Amino acid sequence: MVVSTTTLNDIPLFEDLDEGALQTISSMMHLVKVEEGEVLAQRGEPAHSFYVILSGNYLVSFAGGRSFTLHEKGQIVGWSSIVTPFKYTATAVALTHGQALSMSSEDFRQLLQEDPRISEKLMLKISAIISQRMPFVTGTKSSLGL
Repeated sequence: MVVSTTTLNDIPLFEDLDEGALQTISSMMHLVKVEEGEVLAQRGEPAHSFYVILSGNYLVSFAGGRSFTLHEKGQIVGWSSIVTPFKYTATAVALTHGQALSMSSEDFRQLLQEDPRISEKLMLKISAIISQRMPFVTGTKSSLGL
């Protein structure tokens, strides 16, 4: 199914992009129906896809039992698809039925390499998300506020 630029416009990750950039991204995105119990990402496996949550609830779990849930439209799974070593750092499982936008890691990396305007805007936002989630990845007590 074709993803509209209107759908992308409603997502914080893409809100600062112009219509041309949104059209480019929408041509690379796929709408996926997610079933309860479906695994979107498996920790340690090659990161093949990047997901933007549209609906549903998802458990993101890390080594050592650290985890959190995602349930808001626009939250992302699979940033490891654009960050070396291109392996998922967490396992993401759907707790309910939902929908997500998906882009292959190859398409996403190509997009970032070919368009510096898009790359700069998206990477600033993704970097902020990575910073917020890093305590769960590293598991250090000081970074978790413990």
